[in-house]
Amino acid sequence: MNLYDFVDHIPNRILDRGYEYWLDGRVVVESERESTYYLTAEGSETYELLITLSGIDIVDSSCDCPYTKGHCKHEVAAYFLLREKVAAPSNRNVRQQLQKLTKQQLVDLIAGLANDPELYPRIARSFDTSHKSFTQVIKEMRRRFSEKFPMFELDYTSLSSFQSFVDARVSDVLIVQDHEMRLKQGIALMLGMSDYDFEELSEMSLETANELDPAICSAINMLSNDVVYLELLDVLKSVDTWNWTDLHLEILKSLTFEMKDGLDVLRTYIETYRETEADDYEVEELEVLLRIIEERRDS
Repeated sequence: MNLYDFVDHIPNRILDRGYEYWLDGRVVVESERESTYYLTAEGSETYELLITLSGIDIVDSSCDCPYTKGHCKHEVAAYFLLREKVAAPSNRNVRQQLQKLTKQQLVDLIAGLANDPELYPRIARSFDTSHKSFTQVIKEMRRRFSEKFPMFELDYTSLSSFQSFVDARVSDVLIVQDHEMRLKQGIALMLGMSDYDFEELSEMSLETANELDPAICSAINMLSNDVVYLELLDVLKSVDTWNWTDLHLEILKSLTFEMKDGLDVLRTYIETYRETEADDYEVEELEVLLRIIEERRDS
């Protein structure tokens, strides 16, 4: 059993409870020595876990909770946590290793990963080139938020779960290869978060925007599609408050250099935003963008 296929060896009831434990941030790695991890899980009491790995293989696993019918929900939560921390390193040699594989080996690898119920949705979305409209993508994202976190039920106790949910959605966005869908999903995620009027989410929104900034702006830079750009501006016009001002400004910068036939619409949007919502710092940046737009129009 390993950190990917453990879901095939544990009853769904235990998997579901362990998954919720992980999402709620109730399991923590306290220390690690020679691939043996000491963790604690918060339940009716604090339980201690000891898990030894060999690569991604689970060599030994134990928890001191009273459950005796196999792997417990605390161990499952720990497996999800360790898979995130150990089995999914930040691109360390992953690209180089993948380049060594044959086409068939790559197909087999992806097909194997797709058997994991947690990975399958992300893999499927990475191949989604159906190019739904911004409206459709935003509606779907808002539905996912509202189903998991009803608007008036978000409070301090659910912040950790909310953060885990957002982190998973960020990962979804970052692996999407299609530029248009990556742009739309990134914007939809920010709007989904902005729907929640909860002061403690401001810093979370800022951090999420910083994570998404390169993915969103690179998508704009690669698209060369004024139809999509104009649709994006229509979406931005509908947003009343900005918890992600820096990202908004970076989006406008990218549009300033990439738009062609829609430059007049962009200029009008920037002028309106400058007069109604921008702070002093933004005004200076927006003035620069307006000058660049004029230069591009005259050239």
